[in-house]
Amino acid sequence: MSDNLIHYPPNPAYGTGVYRRRITFSRRADGIDVGLLDDYHDMRVALIVEGGIISNVVARMDRFPKTSCPGAVAALRELIGRPIGELALSGEERSGQCTHLVELARLGLTRLVRNLPGEIVEISLTDRDASSRQHLTIDLDGKPALASVLEGEAIVEPAAHRGRSLFGGFIRWAHEVMAPGETDLWRMAQMAVFVARGRAYVVDGHKPRRVADEPSRYGACYSFSGAAFETAYDNTGYVRDMSNGLPPLREIASSRSKEGA
Repeated sequence: MSDNLIHYPPNPAYGTGVYRRRITFSRRADGIDVGLLDDYHDMRVALIVEGGIISNVVARMDRFPKTSCPGAVAALRELIGRPIGELALSGEERSGQCTHLVELARLGLTRLVRNLPGEIVEISLTDRDASSRQHLTIDLDGKPALASVLEGEAIVEPAAHRGRSLFGGFIRWAHEVMAPGETDLWRMAQMAVFVARGRAYVVDGHKPRRVADEPSRYGACYSFSGAAFETAYDNTGYVRDMSNGLPPLREIASSRSKEGA
């Protein structure tokens, strides 16, 4: 991702801000709703389950990077008919999906399998400082759950994981040595660090870039696959800098009701 982002102009404010992400899990008798809000996305997935089988998937996107992204809402319905214990998609299947919608679905299904309650996860990640360090925190329902210091995306703290890259097999290793809940936190941290790379660049400027101008990313997600690859462009003005904090949940619910959500 970073190799392609260098084609975007640098963000002059980078180094002074914080990337923030909120994931909300709301349990229902027949399934779970999962929402995502961050600098670049505002989207939701509802999973309906009957007898351990996904009977329906409903998703929506309110803010997204590429003009083609909403097409992935229909693609996500390919999950219908799968047992909720089948949490992984093959690389081929994922290429035709929105990375973030699939991840929300996976996280939601994981909670259903473990019969976990609803929860609000809030992640913050500082921009890299002069020594390439970032501070990462995750809160669960307002209480600290994970804190880490990264240097060039390698873990400095906690000391037990020092020197391990957050990528390149880290989650596979975490599954072997950590409890499932802790692994989930690190997985959410990993995705946040990946997405936050975009803060170093102006990715929503006034000159939309064609997806097809990034051929090395073909197959990376829905917008970089199939017909969308030739027709999609960057959206403009979609980025929301949340360095000063995430908006209260009540404000989000109010704005959506005004939009007819």
